[in-house]
Amino acid sequence: MTTAIKNIFSGKDTSSAPHKTGSFRVMPRATPPKPVNSPRILIVGAGSRGHAYARSITAATSGTIVGVAEPDEYKRRSLVREYSIPIELAFTSWTELVGEHKGLVMSRVDGVCVCTLDETHEEIVLAIRPLNLHILCEKPLSTTLESCVRMASTISDPDLPPILLAIGHVLRYSPHNMLMKKLVCEDKLLGEIVNVNHTEPVGWYHFAHSYVRYYYPCLCSPSADLCRGNWRRKETAAPSLLTKCCHDIDLLLWLLCSPAATATPHLPSTVSSSGSLVHFRRTRKPVKAGNATNCLSCPAEPDCVFSARKIYVEKNLKKMNMGWPVKIVVPDIEEATSMEAAEAMLTQKLGEDYGSEGTMVDGEQKSYYGRCVYETDNNVLDNQVVTISWDDDSASISPSGAPEEGRGAKTATLTMVAFSEKICERFTRIYGTKGELEADSCQIKIYDFETGVKKTWVPSMDMLSGHGGGDNGLAGAFVDAIDKVKNKGWTVDKAQKEIIGVTAEEVLRSHAAVFWAEEARVNRQILEWGQWWAQNVRS
Repeated sequence: MTTAIKNIFSGKDTSSAPHKTGSFRVMPRATPPKPVNSPRILIVGAGSRGHAYARSITAATSGTIVGVAEPDEYKRRSLVREYSIPIELAFTSWTELVGEHKGLVMSRVDGVCVCTLDETHEEIVLAIRPLNLHILCEKPLSTTLESCVRMASTISDPDLPPILLAIGHVLRYSPHNMLMKKLVCEDKLLGEIVNVNHTEPVGWYHFAHSYVRYYYPCLCSPSADLCRGNWRRKETAAPSLLTKCCHDIDLLLWLLCSPAATATPHLPSTVSSSGSLVHFRRTRKPVKAGNATNCLSCPAEPDCVFSARKIYVEKNLKKMNMGWPVKIVVPDIEEATSMEAAEAMLTQKLGEDYGSEGTMVDGEQKSYYGRCVYETDNNVLDNQVVTISWDDDSASISPSGAPEEGRGAKTATLTMVAFSEKICERFTRIYGTKGELEADSCQIKIYDFETGVKKTWVPSMDMLSGHGGGDNGLAGAFVDAIDKVKNKGWTVDKAQKEIIGVTAEEVLRSHAAVFWAEEARVNRQILEWGQWWAQNVRS
């Protein structure tokens, strides 16, 4: 809940704030002084991720938010007021950036954050690329392998001036994971890595919210009979392994493909995967629920773990949380003048339903977060395990002529599971020849076999930055790289490798590995990397 809302509900005066929004006032975000010629960033998509990157860029970098492209008036207006964006750089569509206002944008913007729906990334990035603006694209890069290949190829097009590319693989940039990589790959406290077990606990109601219930107005096919869920159907979004765990796969490759500063990455050898959609199906619907399709009119609601009333009203709103997921259901919830008014707004929205026949309410495409989780058409997996292996390559020779270290045979497993108490609080175990590591997103413990001593590291984390500080870390790298190119005379290639720390080829490799694993699961096969890459990417 924002300070303004808390003050309204507690009776405190907020009249000194300069901007009026709805029934309460919003202060522009206080920003530290910015250097002359600081990087200027435009946000495409003012949803939760757009706001997250805008906050990080403002609070943790030398950059300035100077523009926004967002079709929703409330969201666009909120970003404009919060960051004092000039009206001439507040656009109702990203198409304005590459159309009539192209010259204005190129003269007043250095970089763009693309934070729109996953399946729109390719169209937007490819349209923006000729403007030669640096690009930060939220993960995943796109929803199909072919699309990812096209994007990586266009970003790296040698016939165009080079630009910086950052991808929303924020796990690379959290202080926790950066320290873990240093301890394991640089300091080699575990010796040779033998096995990695990494788990992404999605969270029981997070999965229901984002991968089962979530609907939105269809942007790709306005004439569609039904609006499509952002992440609930693999045909219209992507497999959950991509939409939820592409940065977990990236984390594993980051740790294991290039354990030392080398020009020859230790590429994986084989992959296998298994998983299923266990729970969110009509066959699991409680008998007591009968034909009910909405939680607020369901006789089984008081006993249902996934009750929308319990999740959104009881577990969040009444505990003074008006952020995610409440704000996703009612974006203008902060305009409520009291807790009662806010609850009424939320309850009204949750009560909307499209009925058992799948027709829109009043013929409109809307979001239906009160929909029964057993009466949706979701089909993405709610649990999956991926196993990746590396062959021994320790005989490889580095550019210096010496054998490279860290290239022995090893195995990594990723477990994604919906049904967990923790929400995206990942935990990792790494087993090495000299020690064992356990990490839980807050601290890192290493047991040394020789000394019998277990040492603990507690990385500093900015609790105001998402993903354990990863949002600030990524935003910082993106803006710093732009600054180095714009003001310090660095080449794009140098800033890409040394500041952002990942190349377009590595971005493509991480995404390709997800499609590789998913193909192995669907076909119940063990697939080899080299052959698969040659047939599906290089070809």
